[in-house]
Parts: sequence; structure tokens; C-alpha cells
Amino acid sequence: MLKEYMFYDQNPLEFPLDESIEVVNTTQNLTSKYLVSNVKTDNSYLYAPEINYYVKNSEDVISDKIHNVKKLYDARGVSLDFVDDIELSQSVGNKLVVICLDEHSDFIEEAKKRDFVTLVFNPNHILEVSGCIGNLHVSFLKDQEELEVVCDQIVWFEMPKIYTQKVGMYDLNVLGLEKIIETLCSNVGEYRYKHFITYDSQTCQYHERKRADICTECVGVCPSGAIIKIDSKKHLQFSHIDCIGCGACVSVCPSSSLDLAQMPFDAFSKMSSFYKNSIVLLIPSKVDFESLDLKLPKGVLPLVIESKDALNEAHFMTLLQTSTYPVLFFTKALRGAVLEVVSLVNEIFQRKYNKQAIFTCKDEIELQEACKNIQAIDACSYGINQEGMSKREIFSARLAHLVGSENLGTITTGKIAHYGNLKIDDEKCTLCFSCIGACNVKALTAHPEDNSLRFNPSLCTSCGYCVLSCPEKGCISVVENELSLEPKYFIQNIMAQDELFACQECGKEFATVKSVQKIAAMMAPHFRNDPRKMATLYCCAECKPKVMFGDALEKGFAK
Repeated sequence: MLKEYMFYDQNPLEFPLDESIEVVNTTQNLTSKYLVSNVKTDNSYLYAPEINYYVKNSEDVISDKIHNVKKLYDARGVSLDFVDDIELSQSVGNKLVVICLDEHSDFIEEAKKRDFVTLVFNPNHILEVSGCIGNLHVSFLKDQEELEVVCDQIVWFEMPKIYTQKVGMYDLNVLGLEKIIETLCSNVGEYRYKHFITYDSQTCQYHERKRADICTECVGVCPSGAIIKIDSKKHLQFSHIDCIGCGACVSVCPSSSLDLAQMPFDAFSKMSSFYKNSIVLLIPSKVDFESLDLKLPKGVLPLVIESKDALNEAHFMTLLQTSTYPVLFFTKALRGAVLEVVSLVNEIFQRKYNKQAIFTCKDEIELQEACKNIQAIDACSYGINQEGMSKREIFSARLAHLVGSENLGTITTGKIAHYGNLKIDDEKCTLCFSCIGACNVKALTAHPEDNSLRFNPSLCTSCGYCVLSCPEKGCISVVENELSLEPKYFIQNIMAQDELFACQECGKEFATVKSVQKIAAMMAPHFRNDPRKMATLYCCAECKPKVMFGDALEKGFAK
């Protein structure tokens, strides 16, 4: 029988829980399955450590605790509707490659006792290792010939850094003999792993963009080499088995094509709705909650995130405009994209409300100090229907509401944030719309109602692919690393516009005036001695053959 929530009561609670939460005093021989529980058990789909943490450390009054515990369960429960972390498996056999300079007979003998078939290689002969655990390909040189062997796992003494995060590859100098043998043996059979990252190639700034390498930020930040770019196809290849779920690739993706499978943005957004009018304490899931000695002041609710490195500006803006309070972020240190994001959002709120939006806290002292300075920001309250919107579009809509009719100036952003603007020369633009075909984030759009090309700067990732795709040299230029806090930055601005040209034969409008004039100017030197050819330049596709071969066609029909 499936039930919603379970609370394992190790120590008698000083207050009752909502009736939807079943309280148990043992986790043995449970007959029911639960969506969410406060302990790790096979009988629940999701473990929520923040519940025990809140009950133990909150200074809220009892009536608020009863209400808030239910909110914490509900927030986790609703996230399950969006989780996409599929469990997968890989078959792992007993073929072991050992790479070392010196003999390590103790290890090799121990491996053989465990029925591993071992091959030993000199590290100076190794060219490359590819594949994944259970199917690792080792390329090596022998007598000046490049050869390859396939194995299940690898032990490499003093292993190069590029392989240290790869599953199935281990350094005995790091793990030690006992631990490495235990690890190798435990992997044999069906190695189970989860699908941590989801990917939408349609909005990827690299996928099948043949003209240039526009973006491979995710490849550069992946610590385990789980993302590989295939230049011949301009495709990304993901090794989910090697992915450690750190989320770094998600935060640097400018177009929202990557997301965390365990907590996609839609799940985060729904969870945020349960923190309305609460002070949110963001805590990464990797924190050891059992040893976390951090008292929660009144009104503070913990929100566990799968990875702090996967957060971007849309996450914070959603949380801030939902809770209407600054966010407390428990983290030892910020780096990379998340550091830029926190700085950006803080700068926005400083300019609008003269208040700090995000307080980072590494211990209880900093948390208590931050709580002294927290005041509600009621004016920032805003809710939208985010269904079907990308993170970029969500941030744009939320920031537009915050800016309102004011001009708060321009913020210089970091290179990871990818905000900017375009300049388009209206005189050069023929409205061929090649730039629109090149833009996969919907920043550039065509508007047939007034024959215009429009541009929403807030959606632009400043990737520059529109510049490469434009046939008119010098027509488009990119302004990088700036975010303008003024109303026109968040709307579709007319960048170029033209009238339609009517066919001189039938009167049908078939192209823009500029495009016809451009083609006519190009072809005039070749056609000037032939009036009929010149006339075809001003005709639609249907009328061109009639004008060019009119007499011949009429004679042919007459016969």
C-alpha cells in the first residue's frame, strides 16, 4: 500500500504531526510504501534529511512547527512529479588492466586470488583510455604499432588527473590495497548508476552549429570527463555512468539545454511555492545533516538542493519573489558560475531595493549574523505561470517585473552569465531572416504583420551565431557581458523593417524592397543589355519564366 509520508520517531516528539504523516517507532517489517520519509529506508522513494534537521534545530513555536513540517514533506513530495533520474546498469566482468612502472606483485597476486584476469602495461606506452567501466578501451604502443585492449576496470599507479574521476579507474596509491580490492570486487556484476543530467539538443549552443565552436562550456567544467564534444558532427556525447552529478555543467549552460535530473528546474519551482513568506536556508544535499550543528532562528525553513553548482539566476529569482525574503545560502565557498550568479542577483536587488538578496553562511555565527539583517522585501513578490518556459525566459519575465518602468542602469556581467545585446544596421539588413534561423533561444523573431525583425535582448546569450549566419557583412554586432535594467531590454524591439515589393507583372508582394534592390544591383552589370532579364529581377517566381520566355511559351501553347 502506497502512502504519502512517514516519520520515524526515534525520540518522542513534543508536538503532534499532521494526520497525513504516519508516525512509526521502527523501520523494520514495514508493510507500506511511502513517498517521503525522514530516514533512509527501502520503503520510501525519497529521503528528506531536512525534516529531522528542522525538528531538532528550529526555534519556531510549536504551532508553526506543526505547519512547517507538513510543508517540508509537501515540498519534497511535489518534486517527485518531475524527477527524471532513471536507474541504469552496466555489466562488469573480471578483466583488469594494471598500469605501473614497478612490479606490484602483492596487488597483482591479491587480484588473481579474486579471479581477476590481469594485464600489466608500462604507463609510458599508454596513449589514451576511453569508454566506461565494463567497456574501457586502452590504446597503447607496442613495437611502434598502435594497439588497443578492452577491459572492465583499470588500476593505474600515479594515475593522471584527467582520469581520477572516471568510474572503473583507480589509483592504488590513493585508495590503498584493501580498499581498492574491495572496490574492484564490488563493481563486478551489474554496476548500477543514475541518470543525473537531462539534455535538450534543440537549444544547445553547440549542437550541429557547423560554422564555428560557439559554446562548449559544459565540456570545460566537467570534472569527470563525462561530456565529450564530437567535432565532426558538432554533437555532445554524455557518459552518464561517469557523471558525478555535480551540476557544474547546468549552471554554465547559457541556453538552459542542461538540467539536473534529480531536481530539474520545474521541481525546484514547485518546491519554492511551499516557502511563501518564509526565510529560506538553502543547504546542499551532500551536507552531513547528522553532524550539522546549526540552529534555525524563527521563521527559517531549510530547502535541500541536489547541487549548489547547478543553481542559476532563475532559481534565486524564483525563490526571492516567492518567499519575499532574502535567501540564506549555507555553503563553505562559492566558485565559478554560482559565484557570478549570486553577485549578479545581489547587485540587482541592491539597485532596486537597496537590500542584499543572498547571504552566504558557512557556520552558525554567520547564519545568526545574517538573520539579524534580514528584512522582508514585500515589493518583490511576483508569481507567473512558468510552464513551458526556459530558465532564461523565466528570469527575463521575473526581472522585467522587478525593473518595472525604472531605468536602474547597466550591470557588467561575468563571462559565464552570457548576457549582452545586439546592434543591427537597418540599412544593411534585407530581412532575409538568416539570423532568426541561427537563434535557438527565440531572442530574434520575425513579425510579418509589420515586416519587421525584432530582438529581445534579455533572451540573448550573446553567442554570436547570428553574426556568422548573416550574409550582410557588418550588419550585426554583439555587445557582450552587460545586462541592462531598463524596460526596453525585456521586450521585442524592432531592429529592422521594410516594405514589401510588388511583382511588376501580377502585383503580388513577394519580397522586401531592400532584398530586391540588392539583387538587382548585383545582377545589373550582367543583365543590362537584356531588358527581359532585367525585368525578371522585379518579378515573382511565377512570373519570371513568363517574362523571360513569354513569346516562346505563347507559341508553344498555340501549337
